[in-house]
Amino acid sequence: MKFFAFDAALDEQLKLVQRRIRKLMNGEIAAQLRAAGMDYAKLYGVSLVHLRQFSQELKPGKDLADRLWHRNIRETMILATMLAPKEDFPDALLAQWADGVQHIELAEQLAFNFLGKRPGSGALLEAWLLHPGQYVRYSALMALGWQLRFVGMEVVPVFKSNLSTIEALAADGGVRRAVVHCLKMGGRFSEELAEPVEALARKWQGGVEPVLQEAGAEILFELGKS
Repeated sequence: MKFFAFDAALDEQLKLVQRRIRKLMNGEIAAQLRAAGMDYAKLYGVSLVHLRQFSQELKPGKDLADRLWHRNIRETMILATMLAPKEDFPDALLAQWADGVQHIELAEQLAFNFLGKRPGSGALLEAWLLHPGQYVRYSALMALGWQLRFVGMEVVPVFKSNLSTIEALAADGGVRRAVVHCLKMGGRFSEELAEPVEALARKWQGGVEPVLQEAGAEILFELGKS
């Protein structure tokens, strides 16, 4: 557990967030999420649509986002990914966040809302590709793909130098979906990556592993090369 210094203004914001989350609670969805194995300290079943709408009422900030994340509540952690400032959030804090990425939904929200739109994330994402946490690796793969769409080509060198790692990660069924996303985005948005991504997809398509054959076909279809 992380402990924070007392801050009256931030504490008031946190109380406001938790009150709103309770009002938006959906007990049926919460029960379904618990049954699916989500083991947050608490979860309220609030939809992503409602959380995104609520995030627009709050001012983004590093300290607020960090406090929300460490509540270990599904809804506050997702809100943290929406409120963390992309231009001013150090890798050291993200390293503290990594152990909290325990579910695929949170991994995807972290990648799409924040890491995939945060400039200067190449070194972090490269390290996270080898992180012991499966969902941390998943988030890194998804974010690499989103970076090419939302930030630009700054992660292309990271992508190229780690292509063998990305290929190896496809053997893990838990992250294969993120690998396919990463490769599709690489081949779609970067001329420099299009050829090696296509070559890997054709290698998989011509191989003997059915799941990789399917992945290769999906990538080639996305690239208009099927």
